[in-house]
Amino acid sequence: MKLMDEVMLQEKRMIADRRYLHENPELSNQEYHTTEFIRKRLQEFGVEIENLNLKTGVSALIRGKGNGKTICIRHDIDALPIQEQTGLDFSSKNEGVSHSCGHDIHIVTALYSAKILQQHKDELNGNVRIVFQPAEENVTGAKAVIAAGLMQKEPLNDIVVGLHTHPQTPVGKICLKKGPMEAGNDYFKITVKGKCGHAAYPHNCVDPIVVSAYLITSLQTIVSRENMAVHPTVVTIASIHARKTYNSIPGEVVMLGSMRSLYQDSREHNLEALRRITKSVCESMRAEGTVEIADASLPPITNDSQVVNDLIQVADEMLGKGHVLEFEQPSMGSDDFSVFLNYSKGAQFFLGTANESVNSKLGLHNGKNIFDEKSLVTGVAVLTGYVMKSLRGGKL
Repeated sequence: MKLMDEVMLQEKRMIADRRYLHENPELSNQEYHTTEFIRKRLQEFGVEIENLNLKTGVSALIRGKGNGKTICIRHDIDALPIQEQTGLDFSSKNEGVSHSCGHDIHIVTALYSAKILQQHKDELNGNVRIVFQPAEENVTGAKAVIAAGLMQKEPLNDIVVGLHTHPQTPVGKICLKKGPMEAGNDYFKITVKGKCGHAAYPHNCVDPIVVSAYLITSLQTIVSRENMAVHPTVVTIASIHARKTYNSIPGEVVMLGSMRSLYQDSREHNLEALRRITKSVCESMRAEGTVEIADASLPPITNDSQVVNDLIQVADEMLGKGHVLEFEQPSMGSDDFSVFLNYSKGAQFFLGTANESVNSKLGLHNGKNIFDEKSLVTGVAVLTGYVMKSLRGGKL
């Protein structure tokens, strides 16, 4: 039987499992029932489960016959604190929580890739590790899984691959590019300390609100004058807070923001510029400015060219020519898949989930977006095809 036929035979079960998971979403680091469901299915499929000593999330290993490479498939499993508004019969049962980022689809594509690859394990010259990672949405999951020793487990991962749902790409197709694929993201907190006092006597004060206004404008020079023009960067101040009164100048302003960069060298330079500009602007106006970078910061996703070439070749064979779209420009979104790329080469691709319905194209993190379930077959076909071709001497 052809591999694509094997994938198609699983479609009804995949849809049923996806709908169950969609009805029962769980937030980051609270994916207890999701983890139990994943473990149950893996045991049913006869796949070995590895011990990570984490409350949520699962790692599984398929041991091939030979001693070739180990390919890691990494997918995330958590949901968002967003109320679902799709009107689907299998809408979320958990108030204020939904799979509006499509991670339910991620779980199922990984599960059924594991099922099919387990059935072919004796044909594989190498191994497959399947990682169901918790807490992508709050950016703690990848680091926690790696801190638990995942990347030190034998056999060591040589390549890591994964996918993410993409409402901007038609269902049945995938989208990817070589090199920078998604931006690194650094969350920062800026504290501007001045001198508080009566609003009628500003000359006796150091007004941190005025200083912050100048600073916000100055920080945009990171984009226009510090950063290389062909290496895009976005600096956003998303929140600014001070005292809630009409007639007094506060002593402190706190700003929260993010900086997204596609290249690691640009990222490092721009973080230095963020600190330098904050300090200098504040000092020039008799205030004090400090910058704190959050632990939730992420490096960019940089796809390995050879892995991308292999994924494209497999997609052409499994799906037919014309089902691969290559990005002209990378996404400024972020994903902690990038943390795995600090340990091994790899690539992430986007899985098309859009159809003719407007509601399928609304975008991620939108409670009204509907993901086309036909994407499940596409995702499993590309993932299993890539592993089989890589670990079976170039043959599907």
